[in-house]
Amino acid sequence: MKILIVEDQEKLAQLLKKGFEREGFAADYLLDGEAGQRRLELNHKDYDAVILDLMMPKKSGYEVCENIRKLKISIPILVLTAKDSLEDKVNLLNLGADDYIVKPFSFKEVLARVRALLRRPEATLPSELEAGSLTLNPVTRKVTHNGEEIPLTLKEFSLLEFLMRHPNEIIEREKIITSIWDFDVDVFNNVVDVYINKLRNKLDQDRNKKMIETVRGIGYRLKV
Repeated sequence: MKILIVEDQEKLAQLLKKGFEREGFAADYLLDGEAGQRRLELNHKDYDAVILDLMMPKKSGYEVCENIRKLKISIPILVLTAKDSLEDKVNLLNLGADDYIVKPFSFKEVLARVRALLRRPEATLPSELEAGSLTLNPVTRKVTHNGEEIPLTLKEFSLLEFLMRHPNEIIEREKIITSIWDFDVDVFNNVVDVYINKLRNKLDQDRNKKMIETVRGIGYRLKV
């Protein structure tokens, strides 16, 4: 899962980013509404949810929310606001926000609200993923093979989850990077290959064939 944070207070944006990364998410942040809207217009498919501050330079959260909804971009939006009047809350929801949280707030509440947004019907994903004898539970973050748990790091888990949500599809390296790593990661480095090899070392024990197939010159495919 990948989150876009649009917040003009850089210290707060960095704290949110670090918090999500500790929970196994990838996260990017931008510091003004204009940059946030541009990123969403061009790259909204790379993100699963947006955390959008209301009062920002260049474009407000109101404008960003309204404009991307006019473009039929349906990504879940959680608005951060210092305004707590009923009228402000109604206006936010009418403009297309999915939820809001009033400052000051705790990261635990932000995390809970984002997870709730990702569980809504339009974004609902299977509660458990299976690929042959391999099972992955996104909630408990457990992976088992024939009932035996396989320990994975957060990044290994995120990569495997992404592959298991696209079984038998050839996925380009660049797509994997934009979905699992930060926006600024160099797409020409070998970070994907390194983590694929780590996964193979853990998944392919006692298997005659590799589960993750290399498609030369393109990327990888999880064979189910």
